[in-house]
Amino acid sequence: FLKCVDVALLGAPIAHLRSIRKIWVDEIIDESRWRTYISGLNTEWNGFTIFSTVMLAVDISFLAVPGVQAASGDPQSAATISIYASVISSVCALIISVVLAGQIRSHDVDSVGGGVHYMARMTMNAHGDEALAVMFSLPYSLLLWA
Repeated sequence: FLKCVDVALLGAPIAHLRSIRKIWVDEIIDESRWRTYISGLNTEWNGFTIFSTVMLAVDISFLAVPGVQAASGDPQSAATISIYASVISSVCALIISVVLAGQIRSHDVDSVGGGVHYMARMTMNAHGDEALAVMFSLPYSLLLWA
């Protein structure tokens, strides 16, 4: 599962998985590492929110340039299609980073007890910590694709 997704997401899930496995060992959390990790994630996602917003504004600006979009009935150019793909990727990165940051804030994961509860709940599916690593890496990967 992870090897296929890792290629599409440009290696980010493996990096997050390594970090998760350093923190979440035998369903126990190391407090100092946990606080550092969560603080880093929040900072990262807040930064991605800003970058996604800037990318979105730039993409829309390119679409406003005369001659970039084809006249009605004509096929769209490769540049226009890639700008649309970038818009979709930027919007997805923005939405996912806001949702993930809100999810972290709402589950009181700053405390170790809250972190243990959050990690236990998030890793009890079939793919466990791999799915969590993919989820945490989506804003970064989508922003790179944008």
